Amino acid sequence: MNKKIFIAQQGSGSTIKIFDAETGRLHRIISTGGTIVSTPVVTGSVVTVTVESGGSRMVKTFSLPNGGLKTTTVI
Repeated sequence: MNKKIFIAQQGSGSTIKIFDAETGRLHRIISTGGTIVSTPVVTGSVVTVTVESGGSRMVKTFSLPNGGLKTTTVI
């Protein structure tokens, strides 16, 4: 089984660009729903980022490769 490896990079102020690490091709753009205040981090099959929205900061975790929101934790 060939498991894909992804890397993440901040796009605009509120998006994360997900790239296929093997080919370097853009795989998906994820809208975070807030202003990104930390660098996105990929761990296994999730990407985690801290965002600010409505005066609150929260850590959001998105699944890879589809980019669906898994968890939101207010900090």
